[in-house]
Amino acid sequence: MIRVLELGNPQDRARVESLLRELSLDPVALALGQGERAKQIAAVQKILADVAQRGDAAVVDSCRQFDDPDFSVEQIRVTEKEMAEAAGRVPKDQLAAVRRSIAQVREYQSHVMPKDVQPLRRPGVELGMRFTALESAGLYFPGGKAAYPSSLIMLAVPAQVAGVKRIVVCSPPSKYGKIDLVLAACHELKLTEVFRAGGAAAIAAMAFGTASIPRVVKIVGPGNIYVQLAKRALAGCVGIDGFLGPSEILVIADESGRPEFIAADLLAQAEHDPGSCFLLTTSKALAEAVRTELEKQLASLERRAAAEKALKDHSAIIVGKLMDELIALADRFAAEHVNLQTRDDGAVLKKLKNAGAVFVGPYSAVAAGDYVAGPSHCLPTNTTARFSSGISVYEFLKRSSVAKYEASGLRGDADAIIAMAQAEHLGGHAKSVEVRGK
Repeated sequence: MIRVLELGNPQDRARVESLLRELSLDPVALALGQGERAKQIAAVQKILADVAQRGDAAVVDSCRQFDDPDFSVEQIRVTEKEMAEAAGRVPKDQLAAVRRSIAQVREYQSHVMPKDVQPLRRPGVELGMRFTALESAGLYFPGGKAAYPSSLIMLAVPAQVAGVKRIVVCSPPSKYGKIDLVLAACHELKLTEVFRAGGAAAIAAMAFGTASIPRVVKIVGPGNIYVQLAKRALAGCVGIDGFLGPSEILVIADESGRPEFIAADLLAQAEHDPGSCFLLTTSKALAEAVRTELEKQLASLERRAAAEKALKDHSAIIVGKLMDELIALADRFAAEHVNLQTRDDGAVLKKLKNAGAVFVGPYSAVAAGDYVAGPSHCLPTNTTARFSSGISVYEFLKRSSVAKYEASGLRGDADAIIAMAQAEHLGGHAKSVEVRGK
């Protein structure tokens, strides 16, 4: 069961530091390929090379190894007929839920869609910024252990709202069968380039292009360590998003927190397998009440074994005397999901700096964000919310500055341009201004 650790106890504080190290990505191991990362990186490089050389055949072999031993090249592309037929088989309440999710995610993403910046004007000069959509994007989401139509929606709708013309979807053949709800979601989203391909092989296929799977300019989406390492190996050749790995939740609460709500939210992420859960609280009584609730609610959980493992191995309830100390610790965890249940959530939110998504108050269930609220649930993990953000329309847009000079404006800046150019021994730069009539 989950441990209760007290920051005032040196041994417990050391265990908190150990949990942080386990959660964080070691930059040396990741960059230089040391320890366990060396084996993972080597495995990914082998898959990338195989897909580059053999294309679809390598994708098929990967699917046979990890997902479906009978998989064939003819199954790679999902036909529009398959999607339409799947939509017809889905229960009405599930299809209605998919449509609600799509509509509300589209509403939110349209609301946050940036507009071109109005020009900054100086005499004879106009300076602005414009946003343009990517030409293509590859969307990847897991599908081997379960089917996740919600992740598809959280990736595809922001891309559509941004105006991406070509959207390519890859997800592994599911052990859950025909994954009707995922295909129904594809149908509802009017996606036409949907492929069965999993893991690092799928990432490679979208980066290189194969006979079946088109090449794209950016690849986004959650996945295991092999998916994330494949994305990083290809960074610079294609665009990638942040590190979207195993699910995480961190709750910050004082004595006013609702133990049954907190326990339910922790379990909702623990059942992902793998998942990690943390409660940071100033109340020992709440800590024990949440621990009791976890044991009680676990008994009826369908994925009990996965949740128990996450709670035992990768989670903790951490008790501290001062809320400011807990907020500072939460910023170090930089969790994917953060829920606030305190007497002054606004004050805590103002101080909190690092989180993939914040859910304010006892009734802001993280599951609402997982499915229908509107912001994407594809969020940074492994403390990377310290410097990266979740998926949104911004992920599928490029920013271009726009500068327009009149002759008078260039004359006003000419002396400074020429002086800087000469200081850097770049005479051509200076000449390009002088020739225009300084």
